[in-house]
Amino acid sequence: MLKRLLLGLLKGVVIGGGLGAAFHFGLGWTTATGLLGYLIAMGVGASAGILAGKPPWKQAAWIESLLKAVAGLGVGALLYWVSSKWAAFGLPFGLIPGLEEGTPWTEAPLLVSAAVGAVYGTLIELDNTPDGGATPKREGKKGAKARVAAGADLAIADAELVEDAGATREL
Repeated sequence: MLKRLLLGLLKGVVIGGGLGAAFHFGLGWTTATGLLGYLIAMGVGASAGILAGKPPWKQAAWIESLLKAVAGLGVGALLYWVSSKWAAFGLPFGLIPGLEEGTPWTEAPLLVSAAVGAVYGTLIELDNTPDGGATPKREGKKGAKARVAAGADLAIADAELVEDAGATREL
């Protein structure tokens, strides 16, 4: 479980940090407030939902990835709202180029997207089962089982020996 926790945290930070770096350094959006902040957080949540946990390119995993992405839209918006409402403290010094001292960390796309990605990626990875959610296989039951139709006539006219799991008995 600790391995999945750390893996989810790493995946989320990489996904969120990568998208935040693309917004900050690539597009030049050093601050994102209001609707733009929500949209960035929702995009990071959806991206983390797709890429964290079971990858969408595995067999029959694209539906699960799509559902995680849709949930990531809501979770990303919720995380942005909670962090900007109750945890928005100003940066003590010029941590990132282009940001002034005292700017709330929730206005920096690089920081808030990494935080949203880390939280949601960790949740998704913790929810991911290591065996892919497969049903457990029956152990100790080897060989094919004979199936008998309901209502079949099982009367045996002659006495026969029937082999049942290595032992013989007379019917």
